[in-house]
Amino acid sequence: MRVNARYLFFGGKGGVGKTTAASATALFLLHNSKRNDSILLFSTDPAHSLSDSLDVKVGNRLVEVKHLRGAKLFAYEMDASLALERFRAAHGEVLAEIAERGTLLDEEDINELLNLSLPGLDEVMSLFELSEVDREGKYTRIVVDTAPSGHTSRLLRLPEVFERIVRTLDLMGEKHRYMIEQFARRKAPLDKVELFLRDLNGRIASVRKLLYDAEQTSFSLVTIPEAMSVRETERYLELLKEQGVPVRDLIVNRVEQEHDACEYCHARVLGQKKWLKEIARAFRGLEMHHVPLMAQEVRGLEALKEVGDILWKTNSH
Repeated sequence: MRVNARYLFFGGKGGVGKTTAASATALFLLHNSKRNDSILLFSTDPAHSLSDSLDVKVGNRLVEVKHLRGAKLFAYEMDASLALERFRAAHGEVLAEIAERGTLLDEEDINELLNLSLPGLDEVMSLFELSEVDREGKYTRIVVDTAPSGHTSRLLRLPEVFERIVRTLDLMGEKHRYMIEQFARRKAPLDKVELFLRDLNGRIASVRKLLYDAEQTSFSLVTIPEAMSVRETERYLELLKEQGVPVRDLIVNRVEQEHDACEYCHARVLGQKKWLKEIARAFRGLEMHHVPLMAQEVRGLEALKEVGDILWKTNSH
């Protein structure tokens, strides 16, 4: 793990233990923090499971999970659809005015703009909200449990889509401003549309910084040694590289161990061996972390602390 990274993202195929890895990392950071440090564990996954993983009721609010020697761990399961509704309610009038001013967008683009129905917008709204939560910079570290890889791939492309739309809207605004200045013979003041676009540009810049700034961000992939998971993780890594996301670690979860006189365990070890070799080949260059298959469900703070220690203290391959 890039120990000096402030934002630690965890991503992968659904069902591979991504939430467990993120939660365990947050607990590890808490137990290795300085006095007065604040750790935030934030979920952008629509199917939130932080509450189940931590065995603490979280929900769409900031909840203190644990404090230790003056340091604190908070968790937040962001309701992105609710955030999107708030955004619509706050800015619907401005969006309608933009459309009325004459446009370079086609009818489908206008409808998507007015309805805020762009694919992946829920996910990017979560990061808008995260940047707002972190506006004051009071958290020492922020651990992000992302949506499954299919969702996140849309999220990664959305800031670029937003930028194109905002550039187009800016051009429309310039045309509108020019016409006003010609008729009024004076410089037009910034109106609510231009202020909205300026704010939206700032939000997009914050999201891009969250995702792509190698100085403050580190992305960990989570997989299991099985065919479908390994292949999807390979594709996901290519996308992340293509988008410029700083991926540094690969967590291989549920690695079977040999047990005396356990034929099933032996068969599982043999079955995983091929994929562990493939993982070592396909993801060379990333720091590898193996987590064994646990006898019991990993749930609750003590179990997560154990996994965190395995991940970041005792096990690097």
